[in-house]
Amino acid sequence: MILKHLMLTASLLVLGSIQMWAGTVCPAGNGPLPFPHNPDNGSTGCNVVVTINANGSVSVSLKDATPYEESEDILVGVVNNSGSAVTSLNFSGTGIFGFEGDGICTFTFVGSGYCSLSQIAGTDPQDYQGPTSTFSNIAGGGNSGTVNFSPGIAANGGTTYFSLEGLPSSALSASVGSTGTPSVPALSPWAMVALTILMFGLAWRLLRTAHA
Repeated sequence: MILKHLMLTASLLVLGSIQMWAGTVCPAGNGPLPFPHNPDNGSTGCNVVVTINANGSVSVSLKDATPYEESEDILVGVVNNSGSAVTSLNFSGTGIFGFEGDGICTFTFVGSGYCSLSQIAGTDPQDYQGPTSTFSNIAGGGNSGTVNFSPGIAANGGTTYFSLEGLPSSALSASVGSTGTPSVPALSPWAMVALTILMFGLAWRLLRTAHA
């Protein structure tokens, strides 16, 4: 019985530690080769957060200016507050797609199990990709490109992450490339009750009319 309690306590401590080190948007480094620096530790977990607003506009905020590998790489988190799934984002910034073989998949972090052997080996641009992202349309000497998401970033609060080159900065430029079908807001419980009463009332009126 004592052993069982000890094992349960240890399990809870491990789970608590993982949760503590994982950000709300981006993961934190752990395991045999963690990030040298966990950005915005205890909050978003990201160097930069890109927010897709309800009206479809995009804002970029700097959360931690120290690169996750302490040199010149950016851990980017995305939060989709719009009403549609987002399947791609266009980015521009100085050298952000000039990959150098040290993307997030060359480290171990919470959720890094998606990283393939080629990603772990630092094969550009795969090593910079997040769990749902790929890169395309890289141009301008690495100053611009598109990040594609499959599945798309869910509407109304969906998140994902990936990495880019360069120093973390809010000067990163981003815009929505493509979206999925707009989501239909779910009815509240009170709206469901009102709709049910309305339907019953309509049915009762139709019955009375039919028997008049």
